[in-house]
Amino acid sequence: MTYNTPENSEEIKVLEVRNYLLKPNLADTFSDFFHSKFVEPMHELGGHTLGEFKIENSNDRFVWLRGFKNMETRVKFLNDFYCESIVWKENGKAANEMMINSDNVYLLKPLHKSSKLKTNKGITVIDFCICNSTIEQTIKLFDVEYIPFLKTIDVTDISFWVSEMKENDFPRLPVFQDKNLLVSITHYENQNEYETKQKAIDSMPSSLNFSMQQLVTIHHKLLLLNQQTNNQRTKNDAN
Repeated sequence: MTYNTPENSEEIKVLEVRNYLLKPNLADTFSDFFHSKFVEPMHELGGHTLGEFKIENSNDRFVWLRGFKNMETRVKFLNDFYCESIVWKENGKAANEMMINSDNVYLLKPLHKSSKLKTNKGITVIDFCICNSTIEQTIKLFDVEYIPFLKTIDVTDISFWVSEMKENDFPRLPVFQDKNLLVSITHYENQNEYETKQKAIDSMPSSLNFSMQQLVTIHHKLLLLNQQTNNQRTKNDAN
């Protein structure tokens, strides 16, 4: 099983996007260590790993998604795992020694009730849109025009998120919370599908493109390679 998620991933109502800066050349080492030491124990305590990723041509980044049913489940998990668990006590120091910074974390909640994240596809793209004083207008534009446009080009494995603005009740792990943030997370089977559909997105109607440019103040993107899916494909190809 590639991911350890609840059977109904719509139960995930709190999402952390965690982007670690590692010491040079440790991306593969850290990824293997993380997956073997932490994923199953976290799942057993209610912290669900929804994806483990590398950034292409980067040897010092590890990005992963962790989901919870609610904020109460999150704080209980964080205390149980980081303060009480044998797993963290035995392996936390080794993990921290491979990292330079682990504070690049976004705390999110789903924009729509039907948001799903469970996937086994090869590429995940996370788009961060800062909409200063225009977040409500941007959400309306997405719902009325942008999401229907995406459906016409068969971009359907996508979910939308906004910042969870409730107090971060585990300050030992800092998070970014921005009321003007809108995030989309899109999954693609492979590089070819990503490039083809990204080209179609870039060719959106000019009126929609203009409206988005007027409303979105800052936009940046993370193009992520799914570690576990790509590792499994490599093993299958070798066989």
